[in-house]
Amino acid sequence: MTQKERQYCLFMDGTKRNRNIGCKKHDNAYGINGGGSEADRLRADMTLFRHMRGNHDPMAPLVLLFTRLFGWFFFNYHGRPWRGQLVRKIFPRY
Repeated sequence: MTQKERQYCLFMDGTKRNRNIGCKKHDNAYGINGGGSEADRLRADMTLFRHMRGNHDPMAPLVLLFTRLFGWFFFNYHGRPWRGQLVRKIFPRY
């Protein structure tokens, strides 16, 4: 019996077009062991976009738009505009 792979893509099927690998790297860049400044967040978003575009994923522009608009809520900032992930401040069990 094989263990089901964790899905890292929020609101889309991670099994299509190699999305789960890109989403996992993006989550790691955003998360507790990642994060940093707004420039680091932009770099993580663009890396995910290039990964999806490289896999000919038609969702790539839409995902880039959503990560740029809403990613600040999940990103682990190391100083400004606050410290840590806002989502964890509001929802500690997230």
